Amino acid sequence: MTVSEALEQVQFVVGPDGQPTAALIDITTWQALVAMLEAAEDQGVVRAYLTRRKTADTPAELGLIPWEQAEAELDAREET
Repeated sequence: MTVSEALEQVQFVVGPDGQPTAALIDITTWQALVAMLEAAEDQGVVRAYLTRRKTADTPAELGLIPWEQAEAELDAREET
């Protein structure tokens, strides 16, 4: 489903003055919109990473940690 297709599914609730007061969409359309927003957010995260990567001199400047540290943090989470 595209954004245009999703927007075609929107139904508006209109107040006594004739102005829209709410929007109603079916759950399938809602789930598609959420998936599109999550994909857009993921793309933003990747773009930000690539921008930082151009200027970072070390993995730490990118926010990266050694595997051993990540593994220890994951192990600690499993223990709680």
